[in-house]
Amino acid sequence: MTTSTAATLFLISILLRGLPSASSSEILSVVDLDPSSPSQHATNIITLMCTSETCTNADENTPGCQQYITPLNACYNAQTLFPNDESWSDLDIYDTMIMMNLKREFYQSRDGTCAGREKEDGSTADMNGNDSFILPLDVCVGPFGPPRPWGKFTLVDDFDGRKEASDVISSM
Repeated sequence: MTTSTAATLFLISILLRGLPSASSSEILSVVDLDPSSPSQHATNIITLMCTSETCTNADENTPGCQQYITPLNACYNAQTLFPNDESWSDLDIYDTMIMMNLKREFYQSRDGTCAGREKEDGSTADMNGNDSFILPLDVCVGPFGPPRPWGKFTLVDDFDGRKEASDVISSM
């Protein structure tokens, strides 16, 4: 047996150890096995926008920072959620998780429909003018533009207005 074959067999035996047997009714997913994976039940993003690029350890009580709660996996228009707040454009937004990052998509529609978003069947309408960003969680990123050009994004379960450690799904 070659060293390569032995190494392959060793890795396969490690992978098979501890996995449910074929007769087991419960099959674990990669999310179940990875404790750092965000919860599939998360429904919101806390967006903390700040005037300073030192926002990684900031919170809603930090001077120059403002906290916003937005939905995950749902189209929204931030001007509808936060009327007359100059931090947000009037474009529709759709947030999803990609691996351990937030994908924030912007659409030219302004009515909470995210017109042009890919449909469940994979088809899509004209995407001209739409844009998106992949953003890491729980680190200060930017600049985005005035008045609060820096931001931190945190994935949370249902948000009822209180911040509890159990609500925060991902922290770096």
